[in-house]
Amino acid sequence: MELKVKHPLSKKEVKAIIREMAEIFGEEIAGKMLSKKDRVEVAEFDKTTEILLVNGKPFFIRRKGLIFPLVIALYELSNEEDLRKWPRRVVVDEGAVPYIINGADVMAAGIVDADENIKEGDFVFVVEEQYGRPLAIGIALMTGKAMKEKPKGKAVKNIHHAKDKIWNVTVG
Repeated sequence: MELKVKHPLSKKEVKAIIREMAEIFGEEIAGKMLSKKDRVEVAEFDKTTEILLVNGKPFFIRRKGLIFPLVIALYELSNEEDLRKWPRRVVVDEGAVPYIINGADVMAAGIVDADENIKEGDFVFVVEEQYGRPLAIGIALMTGKAMKEKPKGKAVKNIHHAKDKIWNVTVG
């Protein structure tokens, strides 16, 4: 599947994304994701999802007005940072990995750690326990505190995971 670029974002729109990422992850991490000098373009993925390209590479997903880094972007950042300590993270055990990579929602039983500040409805990212590699992004179905305490139930709705259609997109 190829992405068709619709239009570039203005400097004002890029600054707004940087602010939003700073609110979620803090200033330092936001600066590693995006700078005011980066060229950011919008490409339509489907009727409800846009992919934001940073210097020609898919980096963010925008859905229903919310923006969050793609798994591939988090993967690149994981070479420099330990994502298991970041805000909005959900850490899963080794047994959950194959299911999540195949698109399954994240079950509370497989969660070994989570950011306690996660609220229901937040964008979150899922990493595996051993190396902190990102597996998926999704929408929290319960709070971070509940994810750590509840022994069962769906905790995160998987909306994008490693090796899915979004992961494999190329720019046309």
